Amino acid sequence: MTKQIKEGLADLADRAERDHEVQMARSDLYKLAKYSIKLHEMLKNVSEAEGIEGWQQAKITKAADYISSVYHAMDYDMTMDGSDMVPESAKPKRFKPTLTNEQYEEYKGSLKAKFAKRVK
Repeated sequence: MTKQIKEGLADLADRAERDHEVQMARSDLYKLAKYSIKLHEMLKNVSEAEGIEGWQQAKITKAADYISSVYHAMDYDMTMDGSDMVPESAKPKRFKPTLTNEQYEEYKGSLKAKFAKRVK
């Protein structure tokens, strides 16, 4: 009986920890979005000649890459699980080929011909 109680508490603690992480992530994402919008507005007044410092650009690039990685991983996980918790409007637009196989082959052939002309 003691073993069952301990296991139940561990499950509750695990669930509480996960819930807390989700709330923390949502809070951090809200803060990130708020500062991103403010920075975007600030940069409207900065010319390319003035620019920003290299370390500032590097931090922005890294933040964008990190957020993109988390989004794509969660999108993949949710898609593979069959649950669709992410609304369609928030998902990236997937490439949908509009060419038939014949059109694609014709296009590919024209690219090869252009490349062959450049090589000569």
